Amino acid sequence: MRRRLKEIATKVLAVGEDDVVMVTELACIEPGCPPIETVIAVLGTGTSRQLKIHKSIADITEADLIAAASGHPH
Repeated sequence: MRRRLKEIATKVLAVGEDDVVMVTELACIEPGCPPIETVIAVLGTGTSRQLKIHKSIADITEADLIAAASGHPH
């Protein structure tokens, strides 16, 4: 699942050859926080980018990633 999401992120976010994509699923127990959040971070030389999607890794689609990257998460 994580590998699939990294591949989608690499395509959607136009990740460079030397950039690193990290995918982390986090659980939150604080009030008002979504129960699961996936953080996709792209780390490159001189730039970094982070997207947060309030779904588990297994539930994220390419459309979710495109929406988050455009600033319009579902």
